[in-house]
Amino acid sequence: MVGFLGEKNQANWWMSNFINRSSDAFLLPIYPRTTLLAQYHGVCEAALLVHDEHIGVGNTYHLYRLPNSIERVVAESIRDNSGSATLKDKLSDKDAALTALQAFAHTTVEKAEGPVAIGVFQDAALENLLAVSAAHYLQAFRENYQCFPYMRQA
Repeated sequence: MVGFLGEKNQANWWMSNFINRSSDAFLLPIYPRTTLLAQYHGVCEAALLVHDEHIGVGNTYHLYRLPNSIERVVAESIRDNSGSATLKDKLSDKDAALTALQAFAHTTVEKAEGPVAIGVFQDAALENLLAVSAAHYLQAFRENYQCFPYMRQA
């Protein structure tokens, strides 16, 4: 949801436009069974560059730079659910994506523009850290400012 909401046609945080109908038309002949996965990887790379530019690289994690084992699990989940109408519905428009993102953000946060440290990365606390991260993104998308939550390495 964050990748979609940050794209050019929504909040314009990164200049990609991977998750839209024209992208479907372009990618479908090349990736007929994994179009959504290809879109996911494309938008993640675009978002990674912007996050790294604002946060920096080294001793931190953020939504687009997590340990490889976690990134593989997420990509497998996207691949396994790529035919899911529910997932595609959540990425159909800005309001649907914001509603879906709100489901992950089961906490409230204060406004914080730019890079914002949300804690120290720990496997046991990852679910909570991602909820806080989702809350920051949600507020930023709703209030039209940029926010880049990150976690420090332990």
